[in-house]
Amino acid sequence: MLIPAHAPATPPDAAESTMTRASRYFSGPGLLVFLFTAIGAYEAFILFTIFWPLDSGWLGGFVRDFQVWCYGYDPRTGGMSWNSVAMMFLEPLFIVGVAGVLWRGSLGELRKWSVWSAYRRTALAAFVVISGCIAGLVAFAQAETAAALILPPFPGESIRVRLTLPDVPMVDQKGNAFRFADLKGEVVLFTGVYSACTTACPEIFKEVRAVLAELTPAERAGVRVVALSLNPEYETAELMDLMADAQGLTYPEFRYVNGEKPAEMLDLLSRLQFARSRNPETGVIDHMNLIQLVDREGYISYRFTLEPRHRAWLREGLRSLLHDKNAASPAS
Repeated sequence: MLIPAHAPATPPDAAESTMTRASRYFSGPGLLVFLFTAIGAYEAFILFTIFWPLDSGWLGGFVRDFQVWCYGYDPRTGGMSWNSVAMMFLEPLFIVGVAGVLWRGSLGELRKWSVWSAYRRTALAAFVVISGCIAGLVAFAQAETAAALILPPFPGESIRVRLTLPDVPMVDQKGNAFRFADLKGEVVLFTGVYSACTTACPEIFKEVRAVLAELTPAERAGVRVVALSLNPEYETAELMDLMADAQGLTYPEFRYVNGEKPAEMLDLLSRLQFARSRNPETGVIDHMNLIQLVDREGYISYRFTLEPRHRAWLREGLRSLLHDKNAASPAS
């Protein structure tokens, strides 16, 4: 028996059956089952990122990073933008509303368990798709975290600056007069803090103590640490002395200084780019976590923050200034 050379590969009734199934899927409850399952899985993920404990290993670290990215989470205060949370949670419900209008004829069928059972593979497919997206997001976050741990080498002279340090008269925690010019010939690490700070300032002091502890005795002998008061209107020498003692930093290696006049001190902070703003309701001062290094000639050479890359560079920058053979020696 001869078979025609151009016989169709699929019988017409089978093709018609495929088209019919597709039509029923998109016009019936099938697409709604997929859509609602996917949205349900998404909402469960959002709840997970809100309530999962942040101190539970790598998964807690992922949740914390997700909250920072999407909810405006502030690790210093533990607060986040609940408007962003509500937006992330409620946005998919708009899709549900649109689907309810467009497929209102099939919407009532979803109340029958038999429909969900008949489309169980569709529901499973939706769950797998959302799970795959979440797994991809977690993998991306893990890769970003791993990449962040690989710190680039210290750029050295390519980021070194030579900025003039204003010579403003100030008073330290012991009530003694202080000028930056008094420390010429030493390498100076200076930052900005205030005694009532409970968030950023403890982290700054912790970092300063860690940096000093990593120096050799000879290196540490050539370093002086200065903290500028970010609250010049209210901080007295007595209060600053108590703060210095509480941090375990000894005088005169560490000088906590304030301006003779608050207005002059505020102007100095502005010139040194210590951005600060006071909350009028709480009195809390939001400020930049800035640490600057001054060479032996009295010029600002490096400016760092507390991000991981800068923490490593701070140590390299400090040692480079301590071992700079072209700089003036302490005795000169």
